[in-house]
Amino acid sequence: MSADSVVGIGWDVLKRYVVVPIERGFGYVISSKRFANCLRGEVQNLENEVLRVEVLAEQARNNVRKFHVVFTTWKESANKALEEAPKLLDDFEKATKTCCYGTLPDPKFRYQFSRKAEGKIEVIKQLTQKCSRFNGLDDISFIDPAFGNVATPNPARREGKDVVQSTTASASASFVSTSMKLRDGGVFESRALMIRNIMDALADNGNSVVGIYGMGGVGKSTLLADTEKRIREEKSFDLVAQADVSEHQDIKRIQGEIAHKLCLSDLKNEECVRVRAELLHGRLKVEERNKKTVLIILDNLWKGLNLKSVGIPCGPDNKVMGCKLLLTSRDRDVLRRDMGCDKDFHLGGLKEEEAKTLFERMVGDKVHDDEFKPWVEVALDKCAGVPFLIIAMAKRFKDAGLSEWKDTLKKIEKFKDTKINDLINQMLKWSYDRLEEDEKSLLQLCVVYGISIPSLENLVRYGVGLGLFEEVSSMEEVRDRLSSHIRTLQASSLLLDSEDVDGFKIHDLVREFVVLVASRYHPLLVLKDKDKSITELPKDKLKSCRAVCFPHIDMKEFPKELDCPELRIFLLFTNNESFEIPDSYFNSMEKLVVLTLTSIRLIHSLKPFQFLENLHTLCLEYCSLEDVAILGKLKGLQILSIVGSQIQRLPKEIGQLVELRLLDLSYCSQLEIIEPGVLGSLIKLEELYMKYSFKQWNVVDQTPPTNACLIELNNMKNLCTLQVSIPNSSMLLGDLNVKKFSKYNINIGYVHRWRSKKGLSTLNLKLDPLSNVLQKGCIQSILGKSDDLFLDGLNKIEKSICALSQKGFLELKQLQVQNSPSIHYILQSPSHAKFKMLESLFLENLINLEKISNNNIASKSFSELKVLRVESCNKMEVLFPLSMVRELSKLEEIEVVDCKLMRGIVEVDNCGKVELHNLQVLKFRNLPNIKNFFTIGMAPSSSTLDDQVGTQIVFFNGQQVAFKRLEKLEIDGLANLRFIFFPSMVKSLTQLKKLTISNCEKTEAIIMEEEGLGMETSEILAYPMLTDLRLKRLKSWRCFSHGKCARESQSQDCVRSRATALFNHKVCD
Repeated sequence: MSADSVVGIGWDVLKRYVVVPIERGFGYVISSKRFANCLRGEVQNLENEVLRVEVLAEQARNNVRKFHVVFTTWKESANKALEEAPKLLDDFEKATKTCCYGTLPDPKFRYQFSRKAEGKIEVIKQLTQKCSRFNGLDDISFIDPAFGNVATPNPARREGKDVVQSTTASASASFVSTSMKLRDGGVFESRALMIRNIMDALADNGNSVVGIYGMGGVGKSTLLADTEKRIREEKSFDLVAQADVSEHQDIKRIQGEIAHKLCLSDLKNEECVRVRAELLHGRLKVEERNKKTVLIILDNLWKGLNLKSVGIPCGPDNKVMGCKLLLTSRDRDVLRRDMGCDKDFHLGGLKEEEAKTLFERMVGDKVHDDEFKPWVEVALDKCAGVPFLIIAMAKRFKDAGLSEWKDTLKKIEKFKDTKINDLINQMLKWSYDRLEEDEKSLLQLCVVYGISIPSLENLVRYGVGLGLFEEVSSMEEVRDRLSSHIRTLQASSLLLDSEDVDGFKIHDLVREFVVLVASRYHPLLVLKDKDKSITELPKDKLKSCRAVCFPHIDMKEFPKELDCPELRIFLLFTNNESFEIPDSYFNSMEKLVVLTLTSIRLIHSLKPFQFLENLHTLCLEYCSLEDVAILGKLKGLQILSIVGSQIQRLPKEIGQLVELRLLDLSYCSQLEIIEPGVLGSLIKLEELYMKYSFKQWNVVDQTPPTNACLIELNNMKNLCTLQVSIPNSSMLLGDLNVKKFSKYNINIGYVHRWRSKKGLSTLNLKLDPLSNVLQKGCIQSILGKSDDLFLDGLNKIEKSICALSQKGFLELKQLQVQNSPSIHYILQSPSHAKFKMLESLFLENLINLEKISNNNIASKSFSELKVLRVESCNKMEVLFPLSMVRELSKLEEIEVVDCKLMRGIVEVDNCGKVELHNLQVLKFRNLPNIKNFFTIGMAPSSSTLDDQVGTQIVFFNGQQVAFKRLEKLEIDGLANLRFIFFPSMVKSLTQLKKLTISNCEKTEAIIMEEEGLGMETSEILAYPMLTDLRLKRLKSWRCFSHGKCARESQSQDCVRSRATALFNHKVCD
């Protein structure tokens, strides 16, 4: 081998293993910056691709798709590369200055960086190239072919979701297809309040379904839209979806609307409703597992919606699970019964001022013209606060003159204005058509009654006469059926709630609609115009009428005969006591079954009634009657009411009314004689009312009998309701069978009572000192089953109320005891629970009463107590021991009056904090010895009191007591009171609306600052709900808050400045 060859080979080896590596290494050192820039560029490219496919991935997740393995592997690698690259670049920055004390780059570090960067750049390039294949959902994911084929058991319902509240909150709101904003995006106050209440209900973990109901056109959908907007603004839920359900439920459309809001786009590719439901169900379950909060809004429910068929997770009872629902319907029963609504809100019309504002905004300035002003009120009255009608009316009147206004309103009144009345039909017809026939008949009866707030009792009596309750056998069942129908009509918004617990009312809008609909088949006549004579009515209309009502109008004249051969119910309420009915008046009314006459003179005879053989209900109330014997000929009579009428004698002929089920003789103060045997002959009588009426009961052993005897009632096997007055207990010589009575109001003795709850079974006893009536078996039976008990004149050996009854008072809800010197305690024995149903307790002039309970009470004794009033109990020093207060969780009202020795309300051994969460009213009057709400053990000395609160006396101590729901506080005549609150208690008085302090001679201020708390009064004087402050006859008054403000300034300006900061409404004197 030649030397050249050897040299060439050597050079190749040298170049390959020495020169090239040195050259490459030197290149890594000098090109590190280029590698860094290249790496940054490739990282940016990959990040862009990752962002692009992430959009696809989100779509896939929304559509509950499975990812391909190749995609998940790529994504893991990409995430890893993007995580490592920034760390490598950080190393490069460090390597640029790490030699010669950080002033020169380190060649070794730069070499190492460049080599690593080169490899990372290649990896990232490959990842970017692979990503170019991921261009659609199918490239990265697929639909699981087995999705939904295996039924997954529904998880147990979350805690609290099965608790249903029947509280119904009422509010008014607006409805407009266009915007109804008043200013700056605001809404009407009533609607804003409703939205806030809805959002609070949705925020409550105990509510999974919240509903809104109201008649058509009242604004449910608009309210829903405003609520959804507020929810999105406040980010109350992670996801919100909405669908319009409508009358004809299109499940595919409902699914599509919900899926669209959830970005579940795969749903549109599926035609099968079941598969679509599985997709939607799967998506909602994913959100639940991810702890996302989801609200689904379902508007316009005409009937129940099967949630499972839509794909909304639910239990077997159609109760939603894993998310929340917000619903609207015209029918409350749809929400409660079919959708498991936990809390519902009734949406009524706009408030009067809101309705006027909306109308004025649309009509313009003409509404302020004097000639138009009266007609604006008429127009708004026709609209019933319904925005749908207000807008329609406003559009019609906007460009119309006064004459057109008058003409249109006249047509509307007679239901001849096609456009407006079509809107009314649109609102009400659906709700009316859904009613059962007997419910429609009841609604028509409410309309015939002719007043806006019908009497429930009169509806019972008229309904029985008309045969509306033929399917039920007893009067008690009739009342139950009527209550059920009333609830149905209220749920449909055809009847409205009233302030009375059991009351309701009907709006003119509904009344006129029902008259229109009913008159097509059964004409009704309600004479409302007091200036119109009945003789002016068209005769053909009278001939076809089936119902006539003249409600409390002044009749100027009356025809001798009313020709109404089809008439079934006739109601005449007059204000003219001299009005007389002609003898021939009812001759043509052979089909009449219900007749009511009030304030009519019938002193000559009752001959007009003798031919009314089909009459079932007869009410002659507050009439002048001479002889009612002829009524015995009305053999089919079931209801007879002679309330308040001038009648002296109930003759034996009345005993012939063997079909009679109800007899009402209440307030017949002149009734002196009930013929013996009359009552006993009424074998089918179920209800007998004689309140403030007949009192001349015959004594059992009196012969011959001259009057009715109480023992006759024992022969009336069906009698279950009794109201009776027995002036003398001697009339109870025999035992009255009271076990059969389910409802009663029995007065024994001359009772004068003001407090009594409607609907309770009541026993009122005014005892004679010599009477032994309490030992009678019938009285003992009544004591044990009464809801309401009044006792006056207990003066024997009994020291406690509990000793009066052998069976206890387990059903008692209201107890009033007065003028009873023998009573020392209400509850004496703590061995078992007493008065566990008692809601109201009134104690008056019990001169020896020492305590409510002489020992610690048993658990649940007084646990339902809501109202307590104590007056003129001058031996009583303390109202409650602390142990008793802890049992009074439902107490709402405390009133203590004229108790001379009362030194405290709550007696404590140690100052534990007392919280009466439901207390709303506190009234204290003329308590000269009291100084503090709390008292400790025996009456404390003055030095002890000084130790408690220094030299100041504060009635309430916020560290001991909290009244978070207190609305009214009245203090009058507490002579030793100097201050009312510490500032710390003010924080718990956020609901206080009325504060009255009067006749307290030593009172200097409402608030006394607590020393040592470092708290200024001006920072805590906040009574946000206080609207009524009364400060009267306070001789020592200095300022509202005593402390720093008093030390700094005694001027009146100080008080004014505090008052200005305190109130947000008017201050009343």
